[in-house]
Amino acid sequence: MKNSLILLPLFLLLAIIIFFILMPQVISKEIENDTKKLRSNNLEEDYSFTEDRVDGLWTLEHGMNKDEFLISVNAEKTHADRLYFRLMHDCKTINVLTSLLSMKNNPKIEKMKQLYVSTNYLKEYMLVHVPVVNKLPSEESEYDTDSWVFWFDLGWYPVDTIKSWHKDINEITFSIQHDALFKANNYLDNTKNSWSTNGMIEAIDRAVGVCLLKTNLHNQEVLNN
Repeated sequence: MKNSLILLPLFLLLAIIIFFILMPQVISKEIENDTKKLRSNNLEEDYSFTEDRVDGLWTLEHGMNKDEFLISVNAEKTHADRLYFRLMHDCKTINVLTSLLSMKNNPKIEKMKQLYVSTNYLKEYMLVHVPVVNKLPSEESEYDTDSWVFWFDLGWYPVDTIKSWHKDINEITFSIQHDALFKANNYLDNTKNSWSTNGMIEAIDRAVGVCLLKTNLHNQEVLNN
C-alpha cells in the first residue's frame, strides 16, 4: 500500500509530461488541416467568377456544378432561350443545349419527356434529344398563362470541333421540323431561333483557360495534402 502511494505521484508526473509533449503536436496538426482547408477555399474564391451577361455577346458563368462552365448568349428572337455550351471538367468536351418557350395550351405537353425530334442546326439535319419539358407557372413568369420550356440536347463535341464548326459564321440558326416523329406545330408556338456568334470563340478560350487553371490548382492542392 505504501509503495503504491509512493508511485502515484510519479505516474501523475509522467502523465503530465506526456500530455505536454503530445498536445502541441495535436494542436499543430489541427492548425495545419485548418490552414489547408482555408487555402483551398480561398483558391476556389479567387478563381470563382461569373461574367455579366451582355445582349448579343457570349459570356462565361459557372455551370450546373462547380466543375463545369456555361458559355452562353441570348437568343435573337426569344431573348430567354439562350444557347448554352457546357464545358465539362475535362476542359476538352462541350455539351450543346438550348431551349424553346411555348405558350401552347396542349394537355399532352405535361406528359412529355425523353423525346427525339428532327431539327436543323446551321442548316444541317440533326436528330436531337429533348430530355425534359419544364412547366413555367404564370405566377413565376411575366406571362398571364402557364408556359412550357422545351430543352434540346444537341450532343457532346470536342472543343476544337465546336470552334471549327462555327468558324466564319455570324449567326447560328436552329429550327424544329414538323414531321411524323414530332408534330412540332401542335406543341410549339415558335419552331425557329437564332443566336449571334459575337465573342463565342473568345469565351470558349476563356472558359478552357480557367478550367485548366482550376484543374492545376486542384492537383497541386491534392499533392500538398
